[in-house]
Amino acid sequence: MKVLVISDTHGRRETMERLLETDDAKDADWIIHCGDIGYDDEWLRYAFRGAVTIVCGNCDFGSDLPREAVVEREGVKFYVTHGHRYLMGGLDRLAYRAQEVGASVVLFGHTHIPYTVEEDGIRFLNPGSLALPRQSDRRKTYGVITVEQGSVTAKIRELAD
Repeated sequence: MKVLVISDTHGRRETMERLLETDDAKDADWIIHCGDIGYDDEWLRYAFRGAVTIVCGNCDFGSDLPREAVVEREGVKFYVTHGHRYLMGGLDRLAYRAQEVGASVVLFGHTHIPYTVEEDGIRFLNPGSLALPRQSDRRKTYGVITVEQGSVTAKIRELAD
């Protein structure tokens, strides 16, 4: 199973349109958006042919999207949140929440800075932002997760201009 992870598009639909044209998107089974999507949630559900999971971010004002999602696929449990309620002081609060729900993969956004690490058996991934990157080189990034026989690999990829 191949999963694309995106976040913090803030209504910049054109970046999601460009992502959907990539080879990564063409053979992906699932897209997870970690919040701050703007008003493009229905569009993304329509535009992508596979499964779509979207959570509410701190800038998704008036949205009825869920604040978090726990989804199990192919024997792997994913915890998805925007992250703004958990990131004070590092990953500890996210790790505790992952343990509470039994997740081995935590996907979050909010910082607009890509990041992936595995700690204590939990894979953390922040895909950065497709629209408003904050790292010094300003690369527009997304995550790619592959699940094969219960094994998870995660990469950060750059969206080409």
